[in-house]
Amino acid sequence: MSRGKWRKKSLYIASFAKDSLDDYGNKITIYDKPEFIGKENIQPLSGSTDIEEYGNKVSKMQKVLLDYDKYLGKFKENDLAYIEDTTPESEEVYGDNANYRIDSIRNQNRKIAIYFEKLPNK
Repeated sequence: MSRGKWRKKSLYIASFAKDSLDDYGNKITIYDKPEFIGKENIQPLSGSTDIEEYGNKVSKMQKVLLDYDKYLGKFKENDLAYIEDTTPESEEVYGDNANYRIDSIRNQNRKIAIYFEKLPNK
């Protein structure tokens, strides 16, 4: 696949704020206002180690590498992400338009790798 085929995608992340209860006693998750991270090279997982780790779920996974110094400690598992031309514009509740969640964050040499899993029904 040629390098030119990968276009950078806008990435927004809404950080998990807290779990709460709605008026009926149901658990709801509250997220902070989504932050625009930038146009990033977000790619689907496909390598044999990815398939070994995630199995059938690998087709629902994507990953991005971000600068270690700028983003270390900024995100956590279960934060929500907006990828693939999805934005938080016109949401009434933070996180409503998000189509991925952070599955894991891994420190690499000068980068952090963030793995995203597609949310069901998105």
